[in-house]
Amino acid sequence: MTREKRNLGDWGEEQACGFLRRNGFKIVDRNFQTTAGEIDIVAEKGGDYYFVEVKTRADKEFANDLAVTYFKKRKLAKTIKAYCYKRDLGEVSVIMAALVVFVDRQSRKVNFRFTVLIEPL
Repeated sequence: MTREKRNLGDWGEEQACGFLRRNGFKIVDRNFQTTAGEIDIVAEKGGDYYFVEVKTRADKEFANDLAVTYFKKRKLAKTIKAYCYKRDLGEVSVIMAALVVFVDRQSRKVNFRFTVLIEPL
């Protein structure tokens, strides 16, 4: 990954955290890593835990729900299980989600697309 893409990704995660906070979420954890994978953001709202994969895009054509592939969802599910075990979360509601951050370079506007992923854990 190039430094420019990494910087854009880091910036996008900061924007995503701001979006989630503005919408009533509490950020619990960020960039949790295991051998199975990484969780970008763990957020909580109303007793539910949201495990959020953030994708930042500067090109509108790629700012869609397909940014998180089937294989990424499977990897994310394994990482979520490891997180819940390690943090001893017990009986909580777990929601896997994607947050696409799209920056329009011309207008300098940032748009968000928050999607709950329907893959079973």
